[in-house]
Amino acid sequence: MTEPKAQYDELYKIILVGDSSVGKTSFLIRLTKNVIKKQSQPTIGVEYAAQSILLADVDKIVKSVIWDTAGAEKYKAITTAHYRKSEGALLFYDLCDKNSFDNVLSWRQEILQHTDDKIMIMLIGNKLDLLQENPQNRCVSVEEVEQICQQHNMLYNETSAKEGTNVKECFELFIRKIYESKQFNVEEEMQVSSQRYENDNPKSENKTEENPMQPPYSIKQDKPKIIPSENCCGTS
Repeated sequence: MTEPKAQYDELYKIILVGDSSVGKTSFLIRLTKNVIKKQSQPTIGVEYAAQSILLADVDKIVKSVIWDTAGAEKYKAITTAHYRKSEGALLFYDLCDKNSFDNVLSWRQEILQHTDDKIMIMLIGNKLDLLQENPQNRCVSVEEVEQICQQHNMLYNETSAKEGTNVKECFELFIRKIYESKQFNVEEEMQVSSQRYENDNPKSENKTEENPMQPPYSIKQDKPKIIPSENCCGTS
C-alpha cells in the first residue's frame, strides 16, 4: 500500500513588511481569500495565513506561511522577532505616498538585520487602482523605483489589493524566484562538496594520473542576478 502524497513539497516562511496603511493586510486577504474588507483595521503585532502555489513546470507544490506584521513603530520589538528563518519578504509602499517609499530602504535594512543574508525581497507598490483613477497620484516614477531595486537586489511589482490586480501573479512569481534560488544554492553546495572531496581524497588524484588522456573538467555556473524585468511591474 502506497503512502498518500504530502500536501506540499516545499514550505516557506514569508513576511509582509512596510509602513502602516500601505495595504499589507488587504493584500494578504485578497491573496488567500480573494475578498477585500470594507473597513480595514491596523494590524496589532502579527497575524498569519497560509497559501499554496503549484509550480506546474517542475510539478512542485509550495506552501507559504505568510506573516503580516504591524507597521507601527511601537510594535517593532514584537514584529522583528517573527522575521527569523524567513525565506522571503514582501516589502510594501503606497504608490501614492512618498513618505512610505522613503522608508523602504530602512525597512530593507531591518529585514537584513533579522534574517539570513540569502532572503529574497520583493518591493511591492500597492494601491495601483488609485493610479488608474489619476496617474498623477504616482509619488515616484517607475524608472526611479526600478533603479533602486536593481541597486539593492530586490524584485519589483505593482498591485491593487482592492481590485485584486496582479496579486496572485506577483506572489507566484515571488515563490518561483525563491524556489529557483534555493535549488541553485543546493547545486552550488554539492559542487563545492564534490570539489573538496576530490582535493582531499588521494585516490581521486591517482585516478587522474592513471588516465592522462582524459582532460580534467569543471562545471561553472555564475549566480544569476535577479533584477526587475520590463514586464514585472504589473502595469496591466
